[in-house]
Amino acid sequence: MTTTTEVCPFCQVRRAIRPILDAEDYEYGVPGLFHLGQCCACGLHFQVPRPLPFWIPSFYPDGYVTYVESGSVLSRWLVRGYYAREARVMAALIGNSGHVLDVGCGAGLALEVFGQRRHWTLTGVELDSRSVRSAQRRGLEVLEGSFEEATLEPASFDLIRMSHYLEHVRDPLLNLERARTLLKPGGILYVEIPSIESWDFAVWGRYWGALHFPRHLIFPARRHMRTLLAQAGFTLVVVKARFRTCGWSAGIQNFLHDRWGLRVPPVGGRVAWYPLLVGLCLPLSLLQALCGRPGALAYIARK
Repeated sequence: MTTTTEVCPFCQVRRAIRPILDAEDYEYGVPGLFHLGQCCACGLHFQVPRPLPFWIPSFYPDGYVTYVESGSVLSRWLVRGYYAREARVMAALIGNSGHVLDVGCGAGLALEVFGQRRHWTLTGVELDSRSVRSAQRRGLEVLEGSFEEATLEPASFDLIRMSHYLEHVRDPLLNLERARTLLKPGGILYVEIPSIESWDFAVWGRYWGALHFPRHLIFPARRHMRTLLAQAGFTLVVVKARFRTCGWSAGIQNFLHDRWGLRVPPVGGRVAWYPLLVGLCLPLSLLQALCGRPGALAYIARK
């Protein structure tokens, strides 16, 4: 990739874009070479060229991790434990009752875990029809379609969860504005995204686990998120470090796949011994979070 111009998702106008790196899809094998660029004006990192909307569904194979509950028993236990911890964070914000919307909920595993532990009224929105059918068969209320166009009642939710969703969209501001219309007065928006300011990105570059090309389209830094939330009409309450090992652990897997030919299962995108990588990378994830460079950040904002 050479220096080019592109419409920056943050600036909303055409800007000069500095090339950063090229990478393949090391998890699911979607064909192509994908490019990370940085806006020379605002500093936002994003995928260049920006994929057109009709390309994006092809980036998500049938075995995509949020569409299926796959992997070893330990892997599934770790994922469910992560959602249980997230539920405790959300309960501290709105209590054990209220109406919660999970945006980009996949097959609804997070909703399932939330429902086992709290008395919330739970709704999900998911674009993938297979995942929606899977969630509905298990009795979950999940609407099929894009978040921007889903039929939802304005001012009806106490909390909207966008956990590792915003980096998948072309227009983050549009999605944040939509969230604000759906929240009750004083309602909470919970956004979690990978941090490109983390040590794991600096170390792994093209192999960074949270790069997740071609599915991740944008990588807002803290300053971008603060501005976007303000532009959408939110008051930022707090920014929390999240202890996710994905940048390190999936980074190791990606490196081994590319350099040593490690076979990655097409369902779930993780090797059977991936939990071992998670355990090995926990100290690094904790250390970088303590030093202000966590692998992921949660932005909690109020309408």
